[in-house]
Amino acid sequence: TLSNGAVITIDAGKTFGTATVAAPTDDVYKDAGSVQATITGATGGNFENLVPSTVPAVTEVTDTIDTSTVKLTATDSVAEGGTVVYTATVGQPVTGSPVTVSLANGQTITIEVGNTTGSVNFVAPNDALVGQAALNNSITGVTGGNYENLVADATPVTTTVTDTADTTNLSLSATGSVAEGGSIVYTATLTNAAGSPVTVTLSNGA
Repeated sequence: TLSNGAVITIDAGKTFGTATVAAPTDDVYKDAGSVQATITGATGGNFENLVPSTVPAVTEVTDTIDTSTVKLTATDSVAEGGTVVYTATVGQPVTGSPVTVSLANGQTITIEVGNTTGSVNFVAPNDALVGQAALNNSITGVTGGNYENLVADATPVTTTVTDTADTTNLSLSATGSVAEGGSIVYTATLTNAAGSPVTVTLSNGA
């Protein structure tokens, strides 16, 4: 009887017997690299003193390297100030240690042990200007896990940001008092910074 549960029978008149055991199946994780078995017990044979060896029988297992790819997805569309959810996904559950996914926008996503996905939120910019460029992001690096070959899919993801109509107020103030012949200073003030020059025309022609 062997430590792996296999049983070898040596027939009468012979000096050896065999048992066949399947090698570990191929997977995406780092393997031990070898398989060993020892004799746990032996009976029969009518020997005066049958002593099993304690030396393990070792078989080197050639591991084929499988690639695991981390991919990024994002919310398709949000309004200004809305939340974009970035999700990183790997094909097989994480083992060993969490997988850390670095993003081009400076954020990181953690895929915990036992999981295949992880997410992080990003707030879309909100300003008072007309129009808003789409948000682009991508994976810049991946580390961790017990995968044989962990790589990142660097394909960019894009989120369309829907422009919301923000109100910008324009107010006017003037010098409180001046002497006759003095100069009055009129000041126009915006509640949001201008994206292009703003021309303000006053009722006095200024």
